[in-house]
Amino acid sequence: MRNKQIIVFIIAALKFNANAVAHDQVGSLGEDASATDYYLVMCSTSPGGETGLLRTQILDATTTAGGGKISVVSQFQNETMIKAATASDPNRLDDQPGPAAILPGANGAFNVFVHKLKEGPKNYQLTYHCMTSEGSHTGTSLTTIQDQ
Repeated sequence: MRNKQIIVFIIAALKFNANAVAHDQVGSLGEDASATDYYLVMCSTSPGGETGLLRTQILDATTTAGGGKISVVSQFQNETMIKAATASDPNRLDDQPGPAAILPGANGAFNVFVHKLKEGPKNYQLTYHCMTSEGSHTGTSLTTIQDQ
């Protein structure tokens, strides 16, 4: 019986960890200085409530010099608002993402662009979370529109 409890606990822990990283997108940008990845993040009502914001962060996971600073730009537009926000990773050598950007919005589509400043390939980890204005998670999905 004890082994069965341990197995149930391990499965529950793995499920929790899988959910915790469910809002990360690993990607790369090619050599060209204008390379841009474009994602559509869909936010929706969930038991947590209605979406009030999108939180984004970017980690520069590049192991070699080149490509310049990497940033994520998020944009939301509906009948009552047009908003945009930018988050960058200022230091690729520290293995930490840059400060988060908080973009006010509502249920619907958020345009998310990852870009760089110079020639050279870049690797990144984009973290994105649809949330209520109070900070509870809401429904979140991501679709890749452009991968350069």
